[in-house]
Amino acid sequence: MRRVLLLLVFFCSLSLSASHLITGHFSFEHLSTGTTTSVYTVKLVLYRDVTGVAMPNSVTVYYEALGPNGVTSSVSLGQASNGALTGNCGSTYGIEAYTYSANLTVNNNTGYTFAYSTCCRPSAITNIANASSQSIYLSGVLVTGKPSVRSYNNSPEIVPGIATAYANTSYPFEICSADPEGDSLSFQIVTVKSGSAATFSPTNIAYSTGYSNAAPLGSGSSVAIDTANRMLVIQSNTLQNAVVTVKITEWAQDTTNTFKIMGFTEREILVNIVSSASAPPQSLIEATSASATFGESDIYLTTSDAVFPTSANFDSVQVQLFDAYGNTTNYVTGSSALTSSYDSFKLHTSDSIMPGPWTLIFGYSADSSAITGLCDSKLMDTLSFFVAPPSPILVGPSDSIYAPTNPTYTLTNYQYADSVAYALSNASLISSAPDFSSFEVQWGPANGAASFAVYAYNGGIADTAAIDVTIYGIGIDELDGSVVLYPNPTEEFVYLKGVPAGTLFELRSITGELVLTGNAENRIDLRSIPSGVLMLTLRHENERRTYKLIKQ
Repeated sequence: MRRVLLLLVFFCSLSLSASHLITGHFSFEHLSTGTTTSVYTVKLVLYRDVTGVAMPNSVTVYYEALGPNGVTSSVSLGQASNGALTGNCGSTYGIEAYTYSANLTVNNNTGYTFAYSTCCRPSAITNIANASSQSIYLSGVLVTGKPSVRSYNNSPEIVPGIATAYANTSYPFEICSADPEGDSLSFQIVTVKSGSAATFSPTNIAYSTGYSNAAPLGSGSSVAIDTANRMLVIQSNTLQNAVVTVKITEWAQDTTNTFKIMGFTEREILVNIVSSASAPPQSLIEATSASATFGESDIYLTTSDAVFPTSANFDSVQVQLFDAYGNTTNYVTGSSALTSSYDSFKLHTSDSIMPGPWTLIFGYSADSSAITGLCDSKLMDTLSFFVAPPSPILVGPSDSIYAPTNPTYTLTNYQYADSVAYALSNASLISSAPDFSSFEVQWGPANGAASFAVYAYNGGIADTAAIDVTIYGIGIDELDGSVVLYPNPTEEFVYLKGVPAGTLFELRSITGELVLTGNAENRIDLRSIPSGVLMLTLRHENERRTYKLIKQ
């Protein structure tokens, strides 16, 4: 009789010590890789019902290498942190998340399975039959590397949270973050597990009447996965606290582009369905800023509160995109969240963004698929933004100019200017093309610095293209009696007569480009110079003279 009483006390104590635990999940973080082994941080997050007894300072996790010869080992994870999870949408269900972790040395290029189990769950869990007598079994698989893929792996981050939603309202809840290595992630709703971690023997729990793995929130409710956005989308017609398990599998391509499994974890998610009658007053979500870059097809958007990026949000039905002419031919096709707080996004569009004013209208069709956020809040707003055109650039002679010349300058990206203005210094505008694509400029009359600037306007905003030159006069008689150049025109050589010793020469094209320099002796070799008009400058002490040559 005494033995029976002791056993009853033992089992009651076991149930009492763990009856406050609801759900949990594993994650793995790579720290270092050696020749044959690697070090990883193993993390286990446990969710506690605050009405239960205190959490332990450490927990025991079992692990073994995958395969027929795997040896079971255990590791003690110490309590690293804890904190309360705030219930949303008027929820008063008190939950705390406790994180346990330890560093573990494991073999390279090996798969390990990890497991933790305890008893039992709170009786308040609706979808599990006799929850207070059923154990918790949590598991995950770490692949420490594959030679054809990479020598390490990190699991995607899982931020502790409660999936709180109003009854009869669709609610998306983040399953995990994007994979740190960019691996593809797949998701599967699986049966909640019980069992023994020490023997790696999980079993499927018994669901309450009316619940099943196909309907973990009961008949008339729905649970779906938006894979592209890593969201669990839930809708329940019953107020309840339920557990839904999602298996997250990592896939990476090897050197032959074949997808290989790099690990998985089964995340148990607490779903808390509450009544909207006790909810705080609902406020509309505002679109606070938007911007885009010419030629790209993404619009960067920020919002005042969280908006969930599901496939039902941010499409051409919920968002209208208008260009400067009121056209909607470029439309929104989807979105990507840029922050874990879901208040910053990239909106993907069907075409490249052109310069000018744009307008976004959110909630254009305020139907059942209107853009939603936390606790069924709605994004209904209008926002305008301006896309700057590409900068104009003047193309033409920009080195030294020998006057009098009237070069023509072309303006890149002129087609985005609706008007232009000019500013000239030591120059005159001779003519311009009607579409602002080109300009003829007369430099001078004075020698020295000169400039030409074009101010291209688009939507009232100006961008400047400018060019600076140095003008050199050539008004010197080439046959002034002191220096003679012959023959001129020439095909090969130009001969110099009357040039003082120590004279240097510079030979430039008609546009001012320097093509040849050297000592001016009795002749200059022009055989490698292209045909055309050339400017020859002779320099001797403080004197400089410029002559015009024609290379045939």
